[in-house]
Amino acid sequence: MIAFVEGRVAQVYPHGLVLKVGDIGLFLRVPLSLVSSIQADLPLKLHTVLILPREEGEPVLYGFREEEEKKLFLALLRVPRLGPQRALHILSTFSVEQFLQLLQAEDVEALSQVRGIGKKLAQQMLLELKPLLKERLTTVRTASYGEAYEALLALGLTAQEAHYRLAKALQLDPSANPITLIQLALKSS
Repeated sequence: MIAFVEGRVAQVYPHGLVLKVGDIGLFLRVPLSLVSSIQADLPLKLHTVLILPREEGEPVLYGFREEEEKKLFLALLRVPRLGPQRALHILSTFSVEQFLQLLQAEDVEALSQVRGIGKKLAQQMLLELKPLLKERLTTVRTASYGEAYEALLALGLTAQEAHYRLAKALQLDPSANPITLIQLALKSS
């Protein structure tokens, strides 16, 4: 597996780019958000996913600027009937944070606005990717939650009150950093 590639941008296309790595030019399919933010001859490191065809065809290398995008792309590939092209359209339309917020809000309407995604497929994505959201919230809780919890205890709140207020704060902003969590927790009662 190719975990990442690093080189200079040789050419930019609407849904891809050629990255010069040594004496080799690699074509990578990338989200539109990446294509619109880069220029030729800039150094670039991309986290990659190599997809081999089941039968005929050629392998396709997908590239993402952030590891989180790569993880979401791989999670999207687990949704039946979605496929890499539609997954790339999703990452071209939404950032990882925006997508997770839509997933949490169960916003089928917004998800079905992506090219190639109808309401049934959007509903299927919600069903399949709910565990991803729970995993993400758990990760946020372990890092940000722990720091915010300790700070609230230092401010004189009881353990029960700190947990209660942080639970409310996380409902308001699941991806909040520790400082924002503390502020939200102190505002809630």
